[in-house]
Amino acid sequence: MLANATKLAIISGAVWMLAASADAQQIDQRCMTMKDKVGCTCAVQNGGGIGRRPGTNRKRWYSKRGGQTHVNEAFVQCMIRNGRG
Repeated sequence: MLANATKLAIISGAVWMLAASADAQQIDQRCMTMKDKVGCTCAVQNGGGIGRRPGTNRKRWYSKRGGQTHVNEAFVQCMIRNGRG
């Protein structure tokens, strides 16, 4: 019985910590309707943007384009900080 109570307490604590972590991320207002809100927020905060998918009316986010590197390091680090790396 005590083991079950301990397991329940650990699971409850883990769920609470994960929920608090998700709340800590400030989702950009432009990304509220996107399926991947975290990816969208990281993109628009680091030089990317939101556009329409060609041939459809669906919005999509994109990471920074152009420049000398093919990888937007700030975008990648943002994703890692938010548990997506």
